[in-house]
Amino acid sequence: MRLTNREKLLAVCLVLFLIAWLLYAFFISPSLARAETLSRVIPQKQDELRQLRSKSARFIAIRDRLNSLRAKMASQEGVELLPFLESQIRSSNLENKVASMKQNLIQPESGYSETIVELNLQNVTLKELIALLRNVQSSNVLASVKTLYIKKSLENEDLLNSTIEIRNIKLLKD
Repeated sequence: MRLTNREKLLAVCLVLFLIAWLLYAFFISPSLARAETLSRVIPQKQDELRQLRSKSARFIAIRDRLNSLRAKMASQEGVELLPFLESQIRSSNLENKVASMKQNLIQPESGYSETIVELNLQNVTLKELIALLRNVQSSNVLASVKTLYIKKSLENEDLLNSTIEIRNIKLLKD
């Protein structure tokens, strides 16, 4: 069977068209689809990466603060809250204005305990109260004011009665 030039040309064009279609179908089209998918997914993944870095930085900061707090708590070994507060009261010249002091020890979770001292002061000035609170907060002892109630004294309107709960957290020995 002999093919004419026209038929040969048609066969060559058909083979070239088939090769071009196969190249497009198996190589070019999937590459374009993949590039489109990547151009859509890359910004999402970059945003997720930024969020992950932000969360990682926050986690590291929290972990460092926790380690710092544990180190402070470990350094507080041997420091008792009640004697500390008594010394702060003496240094503030408020011994005669203390109505009562109660100490409670609680263990909210294993690994540490919390000491709470309830301090009732009668007939103090605002300046004296602030000085005492400032001394407690600024000391090296890991003590903080948990609650503070202030009301005017019934005996003298210029003076205050106050109930303060001060807490101290300690690590328990294993």
